[in-house]
Amino acid sequence: MNGKVDWEYAREAVGDSPELLLELVEIFFTEYPKLITGISTSIQSEHCVDLRRFAHTLKGSLRYFGKTQAGELSHRLELMGRDEQIEGATELFGELQSELDTLLPELTAFAASQPSDPDA
Repeated sequence: MNGKVDWEYAREAVGDSPELLLELVEIFFTEYPKLITGISTSIQSEHCVDLRRFAHTLKGSLRYFGKTQAGELSHRLELMGRDEQIEGATELFGELQSELDTLLPELTAFAASQPSDPDA
């Protein structure tokens, strides 16, 4: 795992439909800022139930793009929330943000490379 998108996996997951993959990328870009904010707030307030929920949702969203380090870090944060073990979550969240910083430009480049829909 290197934090990058597994494009082969992502294409297979959507039946090799670039349109559907683009839609998933666009949904991810809409949702992930709310999830990141939710994770951050949950850690700061030590609200484990919310940490679990936000991290679980982010993990699920990332799974469309293969087995990424960001997905693994989201999973670890989810488990911390489940186990009500918040110690170390701030550091793990920092690692997650760094991984997303490497993954997001790749998703952005994919979205920019797709032809625009003239019927939109």
